[in-house]
Amino acid sequence: MKLKLVVLTLFLCLAAAAGATTLAWSVWYAESHTPWAEPDAMERGREALAVQLGDSVKREAEIERLYWNQPEKLQVLIQAHQQRMAKLDGNSAASQVVAHDKEAIAQLQQRIAAIEAEREAQAEAEAAAAKEAALEAKQEELAERAAEQGHSAGSHTATPARSANGSTHP
Repeated sequence: MKLKLVVLTLFLCLAAAAGATTLAWSVWYAESHTPWAEPDAMERGREALAVQLGDSVKREAEIERLYWNQPEKLQVLIQAHQQRMAKLDGNSAASQVVAHDKEAIAQLQQRIAAIEAEREAQAEAEAAAAKEAALEAKQEELAERAAEQGHSAGSHTATPARSANGSTHP
């Protein structure tokens, strides 16, 4: 019976040591490898910037849709992008926002250039149409004058003037 008691005591001691070791390892692992660690301030800042960028992109898309054909308003949007880039200058976490602003500025500048080209083409077309209309009006006026002169000259030659004695010779 003494042997059973010694074996049982030894077994309980080994089980207690194994349990204590397992418990110590679990605590160490949980402290050093927590997958649910709170994000640090830098990570929270990145997340906030990502959310702000998403909101800004939606808002800018709506504004661009409203003012797509108004270069003056698009120029104001370019200035807003430039101001935001100036605010974020030196912030390495904001590189995605700055890249978006640069791309948006390039697109808005292309749209403004396209609008100006369309306006120039339209003005040139209107000037050409006005010039053509003026030329047609001038040709019609000349044709009318020629018809009047031809009509008055034709009537003068068609009926020669008669002299007092009734002859048609002068």
